[in-house]
Amino acid sequence: MYNNHQKFDSQSIADKVRELFSHHGIGKRQQAKELSRILELSFSHAHRKLKGQSPWTLEQINKVAAALGEPPAAIADIFPENGVVTQSMAQDAIFWIAGTQLPCVGYIGAELAEGQFVEFVALQQEGNWMIYRASEAPAGPHFCVDLIELRPGSIEDERLSIAVLDDAQQVADELTKYLNSQGFNATAFYDVGSFCQALSKSPFDGYVVDWLIGQETAQKCIETIRTSDHPDAPVLVLTGQLGTNLRESEIARAMRDYDVLGPYEKPVRLHVIEAALQRCFNL
Repeated sequence: MYNNHQKFDSQSIADKVRELFSHHGIGKRQQAKELSRILELSFSHAHRKLKGQSPWTLEQINKVAAALGEPPAAIADIFPENGVVTQSMAQDAIFWIAGTQLPCVGYIGAELAEGQFVEFVALQQEGNWMIYRASEAPAGPHFCVDLIELRPGSIEDERLSIAVLDDAQQVADELTKYLNSQGFNATAFYDVGSFCQALSKSPFDGYVVDWLIGQETAQKCIETIRTSDHPDAPVLVLTGQLGTNLRESEIARAMRDYDVLGPYEKPVRLHVIEAALQRCFNL
């Protein structure tokens, strides 16, 4: 029986997509950006997919293959080598159980003969595969189900991710809460160490950083951003030190050397930061 259960492992798909990107001349630092363009995802979401941290759907596999001019089989063994599906084939589906709809991958086989008993059946409704317990399935052509693979329970967050860095915790929390209410996925940081550690694991789509963090400036953070996998992410700089020549010259140098935006004077004007981010992302 044909069964590609192992072929849809997120890490396996991610590895093959990265290999194909490299084969087509897309450098490592450009791959997440290209994937975000193809699949219309935020950069951080695309980055997680390329690291195997986010599940892949058949539709996404097909989109990437089409964009590269490759068959889907170059990414996942959706079909056997002879091109003939003998019994079952993986399909994106909705699993109806106890009145709840769960996204899943169903391994769907041949149409069932009348009177043939199985525990779960699949049928198509408006072009989509639906899976039910046989005793609860609506009328129509029923197909056998060899395997049901449930997706992670949490819904993948596709909002633009924004890191907010300010050692004044109340300021960072207030801005983070506001940006989240406006459709972003913002995370607050209060020190350079935790900020750089989070950045090393997964880049953000954008950054809002206070220039002075404790006794040090945000220059180390900005350098880390500009050498990350997403070096061209927008960086907005906040400051409450515009009255001092030293801070003004430091920020001016950072604007020239690292292409940061601002400075935006504190106390923070929430609507101004929101508008600046919207402009950066063409929202």
